[in-house]
Amino acid sequence: MPATQLIYSLNRLIMGYIPSGAKLTIWNELYKRGAKPGLKNLEYFYEGKNPQKLKEFLPKLIKTVFAPTTWQQKEVSIKENEYSVKWYMFKDLDNYTYFRVDIDLKIKHKGNKGTAKISLGEPVVVTEYPQETYWQKSFFYEILRVAWNNMFYAKKVEEYLDWGRLKISCFEEKLLKYFDYLGK
Repeated sequence: MPATQLIYSLNRLIMGYIPSGAKLTIWNELYKRGAKPGLKNLEYFYEGKNPQKLKEFLPKLIKTVFAPTTWQQKEVSIKENEYSVKWYMFKDLDNYTYFRVDIDLKIKHKGNKGTAKISLGEPVVVTEYPQETYWQKSFFYEILRVAWNNMFYAKKVEEYLDWGRLKISCFEEKLLKYFDYLGK
């Protein structure tokens, strides 16, 4: 057995690593069902002059307000007098937790006038705990993780939820001000 295989095998035996990439994922919705019943998406509508200017403004607004760690442009559809794009935005908050919101922009215009619809898919704070080693999958580790989560981390998650609500409110305020600006 070559030395590198022996070291790799010993490392797996000692550390108990299982290359599965498994994670325990906890989704914390910004707006609980009881707080705003039926809330699934936040939607904003604009009707008036120059809705196509939102194509350039919206990415700048996302970068300014959320300062995303990563974001992916997934779907783009361009037709005559129509434009549609969907982004998935992620903001790392710490080693285990990130903020996620999906943003959808649909524009229909004829000449200088038209409509725009901006949807924010249900914003969430997601916590992911790795479950890759035998230790991380053990019952004792899970007891410690739950105790740590309940005693210390739950308060931090609440702070992240408040941060997310503040960012969504800021996004909404700046977007509605831009709608007013476009209408003038």
